[in-house]
Amino acid sequence: MKSSTKRKNPDKWLQEGLALSNLKKYNEAIEFFDRILKLEPKNVDALFNKGRAHHNLNEFNDAMACYDRVLEFNPKHSKTWRWKGFALKSLERYEEAAKCFDKEIELDPKGGYSWFIWYNKGLMLHILDRFDEARSCYEVAISLYPDHADSWYCKGLASYNLRKYDEMIKCCEKALEIDPDYFYAWYGKGLALHSLNKYDEAIKCYEKVIEKDPMHIDALFNKMLAIHSSGRLK
Repeated sequence: MKSSTKRKNPDKWLQEGLALSNLKKYNEAIEFFDRILKLEPKNVDALFNKGRAHHNLNEFNDAMACYDRVLEFNPKHSKTWRWKGFALKSLERYEEAAKCFDKEIELDPKGGYSWFIWYNKGLMLHILDRFDEARSCYEVAISLYPDHADSWYCKGLASYNLRKYDEMIKCCEKALEIDPDYFYAWYGKGLALHSLNKYDEAIKCYEKVIEKDPMHIDALFNKMLAIHSSGRLK
């Protein structure tokens, strides 16, 4: 007869579950995490990784239930605050997501992912039309990781909504310096130049977007508006 130790090995089950998660076999992974939780209901590793498996299956409410249990047992589990924030973001609960990102920043201000958390907090505030606060978050993200084109572009977009068109142009140019094929930045630069009545320059930017995406409706429409405004369209 096998001993109970061999039959019930939570550490081995955890490794099996993680291996299955790495293979994207999330439902099978959950079965192993559940085995652990039957024996050890407060096992934080099993709860967190079960939550991540549900998350990868886009089962965000189930993921949230796991994350909340982890935080009940260990409120300082910074990764859980991060992933709870991502789950809330997917559920379009942006205010709550921003608070979760705040919590991770508080717990791990110098973590390797701190720039990404600041960036995501900025996105949540941006969606909530809190552009000045969002812009500040992007600036922190950029200070921690200057080579992230998205952060520069999003800072520019927040600046655009604050009618800081020159700043948006500079941010888009920085994004393009990092990634010359980043056509969102060409479009953003075009919008800012358009708003400054620099129609010919705006048209060139829209054309860059259209080169990459010939069916980009907004770029096509704004190019036509800029041509009309410049007096070139008779």
